[in-house]
Amino acid sequence: MGIKVNNNSDLFNKLQKQVEAAEMAGQPIKTYVKQQIDLLKVSHDEFIKTAQKQGYELNNPQVAKVEIQQYSAMRQLAQKIGLPVEEYDDFIKQVQIRVFGEENYNRFFKNK
Repeated sequence: MGIKVNNNSDLFNKLQKQVEAAEMAGQPIKTYVKQQIDLLKVSHDEFIKTAQKQGYELNNPQVAKVEIQQYSAMRQLAQKIGLPVEEYDDFIKQVQIRVFGEENYNRFFKNK
């Protein structure tokens, strides 16, 4: 997929190094991980805006694939620090419904 967005990977990686250093020192990581989640949310919003500007429909399976990867990463980070993950599950569900429709979501994804 040829969508280019502002790359926040340098800042994300810096935060990841801070998480790893804090873990090694036995210090809390929650602040760093929350910042990573916030950064991923910003990246997601930028991705969607850019995709739409480039003419991609939000029900495009490639757009949905990237969105689900982003939400899954946010979910994993939230889970790591004990935050609720339901909002990310709901976001993933909404993407799946948007692409496959309610009936197919219920057939293929519900209760899995």
